[in-house]
Amino acid sequence: MKKALFILIVISFTLKIQAQTTSYQNSPILEDADTMPEYKGGMDNFYYKLSQIHYTFSDRMYGCQGRVTVMMVVEKDGSISNLKIVNGLSAKQDEEILRVVRRLNKWKPGTANGEPVRVLCAIPINFKIKQPS
Repeated sequence: MKKALFILIVISFTLKIQAQTTSYQNSPILEDADTMPEYKGGMDNFYYKLSQIHYTFSDRMYGCQGRVTVMMVVEKDGSISNLKIVNGLSAKQDEEILRVVRRLNKWKPGTANGEPVRVLCAIPINFKIKQPS
């Protein structure tokens, strides 16, 4: 009897935690907020770190260039989620971009009516091979 009661308590606790997580993730995602999210080190620092993304060997060898867009959601707590590459260069290069962006996970959340909100952000990154001088 004690075992059954314990299992019932554990299941109800697990369901309660899952319900809280789901309701947070189901809150609306805005494309425009009163205050847009900002990287805690400053946006100049954010773009500097993005400029340090290395070309993969094969993309450099085949001369792949272009603009890649990283789509992400900045959550209410400043973390990022739902990372996705739009118009990527190659699978390997896209993996490298996502690896770097995941590490830049410290954001000031966007706000609407003074409250933190989830905001969809699109980050364009240009890849151009520098010609030797």
